Amino acid sequence: MALLAVLWMVAAMGLIVTGIVQSVRMEARTAGSHRQVVTASATADAFILLALQKIQSNPVRPGVNPQNLPVQFEEHVGTVTVLPLNGLIDINSASVNLLAQMYRHAGGLSPQEAQTMAQATRDTRELKNAKGIKQNFDAIEDLLRVPNMTYDLYAKLISLVTADIRNVGGRVNPHAAPLGVLQILTGGDLARATVMASQRDTDANTMDTSFLEPEYIAMAASNNLRLQTQVQLPGGGVLQKVWLVYWGNDPRSGLPWRVLGTQQSMLQVAPSGN
Repeated sequence: MALLAVLWMVAAMGLIVTGIVQSVRMEARTAGSHRQVVTASATADAFILLALQKIQSNPVRPGVNPQNLPVQFEEHVGTVTVLPLNGLIDINSASVNLLAQMYRHAGGLSPQEAQTMAQATRDTRELKNAKGIKQNFDAIEDLLRVPNMTYDLYAKLISLVTADIRNVGGRVNPHAAPLGVLQILTGGDLARATVMASQRDTDANTMDTSFLEPEYIAMAASNNLRLQTQVQLPGGGVLQKVWLVYWGNDPRSGLPWRVLGTQQSMLQVAPSGN
């Protein structure tokens, strides 16, 4: 009996030790993953700051066309995409017709469903708070407040919309629009949108916008910029960082730009490993 008791005690101690070892390994992996994310976030911030310095040294005024700026920080090499926000669809002021085009050609809804969602979007942003003031959308995530909005539909739209500016008339500048927005403006014609983007990137003066609906477009530069970059994590994840910047002198810092906000997300989950 004494021998059996000793054997049971040894087995129990073995299980306890195994559990402790597994717990320590898990904590070490968690700490390592957290350190990778923090390092990648700092690298992404450095990329964007370097891109802002490049914009400052460029005699061409920012906010006219999208740009892809190559950057290097220490041994890390990346690209920062600079997008004027008026090249996106402003969900706070876009017309019901433009929203319907967005839901149809980017969201994949039928014409009737797209029109219904467009009306629901306008109705949601027109809702008033207790003080009688329109609530509008504070962020693009607020689209999820729209009745019948699904996450799958929302995911198709997030790269095409903004809630960070108040466009006059809710129109879009095609010279600043990414391909997905150009496709919406062309009524879903991807081939024509691709040609427009190519013309714009080669020589903006050759971009033909004459066939676009006048009620959807407005040619103007924007002081509101969206700077986006990605950093690959050693474990396989991809960290995406976005800065929303107003290009204008900031009296507080003395810089020629003012940071309005930042966003950070993981585009894919890093594998846990062993």
